[in-house]
Amino acid sequence: MSVKVITRKINPRQVSIKMVDGSMIHGKVNIYHDEEVVQRVSDIFTQVDDPFVVVFDVTAEGKSGRVLIINKSNISWVSPEDEPVQKAPQEDEEDEKPAESKGSWMERMRKS
Repeated sequence: MSVKVITRKINPRQVSIKMVDGSMIHGKVNIYHDEEVVQRVSDIFTQVDDPFVVVFDVTAEGKSGRVLIINKSNISWVSPEDEPVQKAPQEDEEDEKPAESKGSWMERMRKS
């Protein structure tokens, strides 16, 4: 049995999102997509067919550091920040081989 390790590149952008219920969400979205050409935050909403968007490092309702998967139909507007989010260089960035498995998603959630 072979195991396929999936690595994801991240090109985060800071955004503020106003939901149709009036709540505000502040977080980051990843504009790097393998399948679609995405260069701007607006491309996520106009060119990506997925009805959901993942927002991470979220601050909402007094809580921070959350990950939200939001249905695009529940979004009133999105305001991107001017500057791309600066990310810390990763050790394996120069070396494009897949990262070692860190266990299943469920195992990582149990540890946190």
